Amino acid sequence: MKKPAVCNRRDFMQLAGSASLFALSGQTGWLSAAERTKSQATAGFAYVGYSGRAYGDALGGRAEQGIQVFAVRGERWVPTQTIVSDSPSFLTLHPSQRFLYAINEIDTYQGLPSGTIEAYAIDPHRGHLTLLNRQPLSLSGIMPRHMAVSPDGSNLVVAVHGGGAYNVLPIGPEGHLERVSGIAKETGSGPNQEHQEASHPQMVLFDTSGLHLLGADLGSDRLSVFTLDDGKLAVRNRSAVQPGSGPRHMALHPSGHLLFVANELDASVSCFRYDATNGRILERQGHVASLPAELYRKNVGALAIHPSGRFLYTPNRSLVSGHSLADGITVWDISTTGALTPIQSWNEGLEFRHGMVMAPDGTSLSLLDQKSGSVLRLNIDPSSGWLSQPLRVAKLEAPISLAVKYL
Repeated sequence: MKKPAVCNRRDFMQLAGSASLFALSGQTGWLSAAERTKSQATAGFAYVGYSGRAYGDALGGRAEQGIQVFAVRGERWVPTQTIVSDSPSFLTLHPSQRFLYAINEIDTYQGLPSGTIEAYAIDPHRGHLTLLNRQPLSLSGIMPRHMAVSPDGSNLVVAVHGGGAYNVLPIGPEGHLERVSGIAKETGSGPNQEHQEASHPQMVLFDTSGLHLLGADLGSDRLSVFTLDDGKLAVRNRSAVQPGSGPRHMALHPSGHLLFVANELDASVSCFRYDATNGRILERQGHVASLPAELYRKNVGALAIHPSGRFLYTPNRSLVSGHSLADGITVWDISTTGALTPIQSWNEGLEFRHGMVMAPDGTSLSLLDQKSGSVLRLNIDPSSGWLSQPLRVAKLEAPISLAVKYL
């Protein structure tokens, strides 16, 4: 068996200078529709949450908020509906594809300290949204960040950043949300006084068995595994991670036995062995820097794993503009042991990326550029994992969340 590679920050810089290991695409500029190959995974409708309020200073104080519905027609995303929504910072689809759920990342609702979740029905022909209902989270459950629907479609679980908790909301047969049925309150803190003064859950993810829920807590440097039964969460396993790393996003390898974690506070990616049968996070397999120490600000956005299990994609934000690693996406080769080797750095000088969606067949990657207000799609070479230059498929102000419904 191949020995896992070790990559510290000095190693990363050496790799970054090697054209064979960390190469840039030789193409430049935006590609026309005629230059693109059609993706085998056909997208039918796309939903983009936007919120100028969340990034008002950076975006000139604009405060428009809502969800834009697009009909995906080949290389064009055609806007067909606009829904007013309060800071819809994360969107997710129901497993049936009949419903869409939106997090409202707010701290007050109807005079009480609470974030909310909105449920929408999706018109199967036009993709349009109809609001079913809006449910508040538990009291003091403010600024929710992420959510996941159980594989059987019966429950929605929310990572509540401001309240240091996980909330469970049952889903009715017609997609509406019921009141919070379960609360898993978290405690703890970390060495980073600015961001780790308390517990701050950032993400939830059901494992490949569908029996366990994983949670990432940036504030306490902790990963947790829960069971979900009758609308209640119970702790199955806890795993402390490197102090001050700030775990934010997770992605499971298609095999279900490797868990990758993006750490926001030290701009790194960790890999753990995972036992899906028993719901246990096992030993750490590796830990690599996603940016050199002198460059990083944050490692931001969702991780994406190619469906082949061969490649991992991580977005970066840097303090240093003009550098090949600044505000770009790093493509990693995944070994059979989970060791990561950087193979490409894609960069077009874009800013405020947030959110990535991998096509089910692995032929393309969609992402958001908040500063330019662009939705981009990049082709993926299935043999090398490399990203092509992007096609701008849509434009709107301050996009912050994305969900794509494939036909």
